[in-house]
Amino acid sequence: MCIMEVRPGQQTVTIVQAMAHNASTLDRDLDMLLQLITARGDTVSEATIAQAQELIHRAYALLLAEFGMEVAAVEADPDGHVHEHDHPGERSLVEVAHHDAGLARRFETR
Repeated sequence: MCIMEVRPGQQTVTIVQAMAHNASTLDRDLDMLLQLITARGDTVSEATIAQAQELIHRAYALLLAEFGMEVAAVEADPDGHVHEHDHPGERSLVEVAHHDAGLARRFETR
């Protein structure tokens, strides 16, 4: 399992991105667990694990959406509008999201 650290001094956009990353990690780990318990014939309830995964998957979707909203808030004008830039040297919203996600990589741990 890989996690990203969350620290009080981080920007909100970084914390939300880390939380989404951590939820995604749990989702993928639950994929593996479901395959393992099926292959091993374990008595762990497959239905319970599948239900937990559905909840984690929903949490990931919500956190990922919130990350997008946080990036948009950082890029918004005073009226709350987010504009794609056509000017050289200005980054698009997608470029800003990619950049912010890249900055958060230093908080990844194993």
